[in-house]
Amino acid sequence: MAVGAAAICVGAAFFWLHQRIEQSPAITEPQRLMQQFAQAWQGNPAEKAVDPDELALEIREGNSLLRQARLLLTHNTSPISASVLQIIQTPDETFRGTGKYWQAVEARCRLHLEMEIGETKGRMLQVSNGQVIWMVRDIVSPRAREDRKLQIERVDLQRLADFARDAEITPQEPNVAREMQGGLPGLLSTLESLMDFRLTKRVALNQEACIVLEGEWKSDLGEEFESDFAADVYFTTRPDKVRLFIREGDLFPLRYFCLKKHPDKSGYYAQLAMELTEVKRLTHVDPGIFSYRPPEDEVPNDITHEYLTRLEVAARKGEDDETVK
Repeated sequence: MAVGAAAICVGAAFFWLHQRIEQSPAITEPQRLMQQFAQAWQGNPAEKAVDPDELALEIREGNSLLRQARLLLTHNTSPISASVLQIIQTPDETFRGTGKYWQAVEARCRLHLEMEIGETKGRMLQVSNGQVIWMVRDIVSPRAREDRKLQIERVDLQRLADFARDAEITPQEPNVAREMQGGLPGLLSTLESLMDFRLTKRVALNQEACIVLEGEWKSDLGEEFESDFAADVYFTTRPDKVRLFIREGDLFPLRYFCLKKHPDKSGYYAQLAMELTEVKRLTHVDPGIFSYRPPEDEVPNDITHEYLTRLEVAARKGEDDETVK
C-alpha cells in the first residue's frame, strides 16, 4: 500500500508464498549478499532494440507473471515467516538493515525493520490484523534537536472495504488492492498498478531457478503536481526501474531492487534492495503478532481519508474506462 515512488521505495519491504516454501540460507554473511546484490543490479538487460510488437508481447507476458505472483501470494492459506535484509544506497554510501516478516490469512501481516546510520537508529513497523493497518516510524538520534521522533499512523481497512463495496469497484484490481493491503501483497499491487514488466532473463539464486522481471513506469500515469518543485523532487527521487526476482517453481518473490541511474558512472545503484531468507511455512502463528497498541501518551494519526481519496480516483477512472468501452 502507498502511492507512487514512495510506495515502491519506502513501503517495499515485504514477502510471499504459494504451495512450496523451502528454507533458504540465513543472513549470516551480509557482506556476501551485498556483493551478490551489486552484481545483480548492474547492467541493463532490458535495454536493447526490440520490435514494437515483440515489446508489447513481452510486456503482456511480464505483467501476467507479476499478476499471477500477486494473486498466489494474496490467496496463500499458510502462515509464513521470513528474515529480511534491506540495503539502501546513495551514489556514495551504503546502509544495511535487518528485520522480520510474518504473513497469515485474512490480510494479516507484520513487518519489523531496524537500521543504524552513524549514531542514528531507526525502526519501522507495519502491522495489520485485517481490520486496521498500523505504521510506526521510530527514529532515535542523540545529535538531533529532539532525541526521538516517533510517528504512528493508522488506516481503517473496514472503511476502505465499505467504500469499495458501495462504489462497486473490485478489491482484486491492483489500483484498488494497493490501497487496501499491507505487506508484500501491497507492494506487488503497487508495482502492477504503476509499472510495466518484462521477463529479462532466468538466473540461479541460492541454487534455485528464478525469473527476473524488470519494470519501468507506465506512460499513462497522468501524475499531477502542485508545483514545479514538487514535480522535480518526485522525478529526481523515484527509481528509474525496478527489478524483481521470483522463484520459477511457484512465482515466489525472493529479491527486489529499486534502481537509479548513477549520476557520475555508467550503470545503476540500488536505492533500495531487499532479500528474503529463512522463509518458512508455519503450522501455527500467534495471533498476537498481528496486534498493535500505541503507547498511552501517543496520539496516532488516522490517515484513512488519504486512502479513501485515492479509492475515489480509482472508482472514477473505472467509470471513465467503462464509458470509453
